[in-house]
Parts: sequence; structure tokens; C-alpha cells
Amino acid sequence: MCRKTILTVALVAATTVASAAYEWENIKPEAKLGGRMMSAGYLRGKVVLLDRRDYGSMSQAAAIKQLQSIWATYKTKPFVVLGSHHGSSSKEKVEETLKKLGVTYPVYNDVRLIKPDANEQELAIMQAAWEKTEPTITIVDATCKRKLYVGKDDRASQGVVGSALMATSTPPGAKQYQFLLDYEIEMLPGRAFLRLKEFRERFPREAAKYTADWERMSEDNEIKKLAKLVELSRLVKDRDRTTKTAQRITPEMLEKAIEKYAELKQSKNPNIAQEAKNALADIKWSEATLIKQ
Repeated sequence: MCRKTILTVALVAATTVASAAYEWENIKPEAKLGGRMMSAGYLRGKVVLLDRRDYGSMSQAAAIKQLQSIWATYKTKPFVVLGSHHGSSSKEKVEETLKKLGVTYPVYNDVRLIKPDANEQELAIMQAAWEKTEPTITIVDATCKRKLYVGKDDRASQGVVGSALMATSTPPGAKQYQFLLDYEIEMLPGRAFLRLKEFRERFPREAAKYTADWERMSEDNEIKKLAKLVELSRLVKDRDRTTKTAQRITPEMLEKAIEKYAELKQSKNPNIAQEAKNALADIKWSEATLIKQ
């Protein structure tokens, strides 16, 4: 069986197992070493590759360059490479190495992926694993409920990421809609509104169980406004301008949109506020890219 087939089989197997969502720790401003500023909330709804190694060691240069290549390939997608520095190198040495290797993905000191409902035995196993010094790559799905890959092969990781992102862009079946909605309705209401609208059109019978959620969200002006913001944030990621609508976007249009939707960041619903912050961060990032062109 070829490597590609093995990765596909592993990914399919991983997506059949659901569990409580993992959480992110140690993503704090003072722990940032390089790349874009990150937060646990920003990782919601994204496939995340968590890379743990000594980021100040040039012996890791080849793997770090490969991860930078993965990031460059998929950075316009709902995807993040998150570097976790775990080693003896100083902050200054890490910053020097990141600059030398041209790393642009976010790197933090000692990032951790934790399981909130872990028992004492599981916590002990997780801590023992964390104390090991060898590099480790972990890839989790967009709901942060499923680990798609745990290993050391930076090249194999690209196949897993590509398959995971392809799965998110392929029209899902009814069960996949339900799996995603069960997470998004609470955590990502703007995205849930858009997905549920599509679900109701494609699978009206299966979507009937979400009728109460649809009616509630349809009457919530904040959620409907958030959905429009999320749609815009998706559109501006089309940096290759493959659609006519994307081609018409200008920095001035994005600046007005940022002002128009800024109030959502102050929502009393923390999930609406967080999703708005995420979408606006993507728009600002794209605005800066457009200005440079």
C-alpha cells in the first residue's frame, strides 16, 4: 500500500471517532516568538498542525522549512501551522533562527493541546509525553475533537493536511453536516447559520431536527450580520482572484467592512464576539496583502 493510500485510510479512520473537544494552552502574548499573533479562539474552525520542537536548533532546519512550505501552500485555507518551541534554546536564539529560515507561521513557547475532561491517569500520560524532547507533529480537525495525525514525519503531514482541507471543501453528506453543526451552532454561530442554510436546501428531511435552531438564528440580527461577515472573510481569502466578485475587492472596500462589522466584537454573546474577531483578523490580514500588491 502506498504512502498516499495509507494517509487517506488513516484520515478516514480518524474522522469516524468523535470525542470531547481539545483546548489550547500557553498561547499568550508574552510567549510569542515569531509569526502572526495567535489565540486559542482564533484556532476555532481551522485544521491545525501543531509542531513541537526546539526552534532554536539548526539541526531542525529541514523540517522547519518543510512546515513553512506547508503553511505557504495552505495559508489561505481554514488552516494554521502552530509552532511550539520546546527545547533549551533561548528566546533570542529562536528569534534569530526563525528569521534566518524565513518562518512566517506563528511560533509560541510551550504550546499545549489538552483534554479538559482527562482523568488523572490520562493527565500523567500526557505530561510524560510532553517531557520527551524529540519533535512531534499533531494535526487536529476543524472541530478540535479529532486527532488526524500524531507522528514525526513532516512530509507525510502535508498529505494529511491536504486531505483534511479537501474534505472541508467537498460538499458534505448529511452525517458530516450534522457532525459539524453540532459543534458550530454553539461555538461558531455565523458559520453555523451559513452551513444550516445549505443543509436545509440539500437535505431538508435530515435538517428538520435543526428547525428550532434555524428559527432562533433567523430571528437573531447579530447572527445574521455575523454570517455576512464570515462570508466576506471567506471571499477575501481568494487571493488568486479566481472569482469575479473577489477580483472587485479593494483595500478601501475592506476598510469600510472592518468599520461596519467592528461592533460585533463587543457582542454580549462571547462566541459571536470571538468569531467576529477571527473573521475581522482575516480581513485585516488580506487588506494588508492587497495594499502591498
